[in-house]
Amino acid sequence: MVKISVGGYDDGEGPSNRNQKRRREEEEEEEDRNSQRSFEIVDRSIELQKREDRPPPPLRANANGSASNGTRVRSIPIFVSDPDVLDCCICYEPLSAPVFQCENGHIACSNCCVRLKNKCPMCLMPIGYNRCRAIEKVLDSIKMSCPNANYGCTETFCYSKKNDHEKECIYLPCLCPHTGCDFVASSKELFLHFRHRHTDSGTQFTYDKFFTVIFSADQKTIVLQEKNDGNLFIVHNNHENLGHRVRISCIGPRSMAEFQYEVLARFRGSTLILQSFSKIIQGHYADAPSNAFLLIPSGFFGPLQLKLDIRIKSH
Repeated sequence: MVKISVGGYDDGEGPSNRNQKRRREEEEEEEDRNSQRSFEIVDRSIELQKREDRPPPPLRANANGSASNGTRVRSIPIFVSDPDVLDCCICYEPLSAPVFQCENGHIACSNCCVRLKNKCPMCLMPIGYNRCRAIEKVLDSIKMSCPNANYGCTETFCYSKKNDHEKECIYLPCLCPHTGCDFVASSKELFLHFRHRHTDSGTQFTYDKFFTVIFSADQKTIVLQEKNDGNLFIVHNNHENLGHRVRISCIGPRSMAEFQYEVLARFRGSTLILQSFSKIIQGHYADAPSNAFLLIPSGFFGPLQLKLDIRIKSH
């Protein structure tokens, strides 16, 4: 018997086989849709993670002191028209905790309270027993930049630490010792400036070795520069009836350690050896302290020049 299909092509599958095939196709389409949803979820998760990793936009303060997103800005710039209000009115040093007040509200630092035997100099009321917490909190909250910021210092600190920082700041401006030069910079920048601009005007030397300098009759100073670290020194010479007053200064910040040095003078078979420590200066050589000097008697130099052998010791 021959089987004949009428009304279409017969693929050899019965009705039940066609239903199963349709279900498989629907299941495959459902799997494709589920897979596509999974990829979309993963993509959204990656995008959210990227957004979380981005830094938050800067807060912009409104006129009422709050940020544009409603967050309160904790730090605001202020302008103090009279910085003296932050200083003790007795010793004029920056106030620091503890700060005391009398019954009439006059304030003083703890050191002044002790010196004044706890008696207010304004109203003679007792002082030194009640803390002024409001002023102490203001002092702790005020942050200021170093006055030497223009010369490279990036430190910020409480106002009460102003004097302590200035004593230690290595960026304290120093004036070039070369006559007629008005260059002002930190000591490190000054050393480089002098080495490149005034090499011929200074005497090069090495620590711990004797070297010779010769002063003419009217010469007041000789500038020295160490070959390795570039430190600048000034030999000062002042003539008087008894002889020559000689001293050596070092240019640098106040925190710089003093250098020990030796001065040796010879004349007609006699030898004089003197020792001292260099003073640290920042300004012109005329600002060097004149109360510390070595006296070279008049018998150790001729009428036209003063010859000295000097040795500066390293730290």
